[in-house]
Amino acid sequence: MKLLLLVFDDGSNPDINLQGFVETLDSGAEMYTLDGHVCFLKSELSASEISTRFLQFAGSSLFFVTELNASDYAGRMLGAFWEFIKEPEKEPALESAAE
Repeated sequence: MKLLLLVFDDGSNPDINLQGFVETLDSGAEMYTLDGHVCFLKSELSASEISTRFLQFAGSSLFFVTELNASDYAGRMLGAFWEFIKEPEKEPALESAAE
């Protein structure tokens, strides 16, 4: 699952239904909205595909979409934000019984 940053207009277009937009994406897509025009998005789709779909959905309101691929995150955000961006814990690899 990719973590993307979606930035669009100043929020003056109340007709943008972000939940409706997320529902048009892949089945595991999720969105965390910061202030009405900056969102973090989890999706299997590429930034280019997200951009194309959002432009069809919200017209010229889109500024940009970019994939966040850094593994270090820091800051003073709400716990819900950190839970959203945190990758699920991976199971430790099982050692071969032959070793």
